[in-house]
Amino acid sequence: MSFKLEGWGTFPKVGTGYATDVDGKWCSFLETKKGAYRGDHTHPYDQYTVLLGGSAMVVKEIDGKIIEYPLTENEVHLTPKGVAHILVPLEDAILYEWWQGPFEAEACPGVFDEYTKNRYGPSD
Repeated sequence: MSFKLEGWGTFPKVGTGYATDVDGKWCSFLETKKGAYRGDHTHPYDQYTVLLGGSAMVVKEIDGKIIEYPLTENEVHLTPKGVAHILVPLEDAILYEWWQGPFEAEACPGVFDEYTKNRYGPSD
């Protein structure tokens, strides 16, 4: 088994990212700057996220309700497949994420407008 980290998910106003495929699992290391966001989408796979440093929360839409989940450093946070979510750093943050399968995402415009307003995202 081997892998090679490659630049992925790097956006000047959002942060630096690296990713690789390990036996069919998508794995990424992401820096996300305070004042930015990542996500605002769904995945067809369960997503696992670990906060390695800094401070951030994952915000999800579940049954039409918006729920904030503060991340705890070194603990695995699960976002089930199909759940709309967005990552919002409270200060600069470093995360590790993985899921079974390639990177696939479907945007969910309008769901997290409160969290994207006045923040930088991947399209900025």
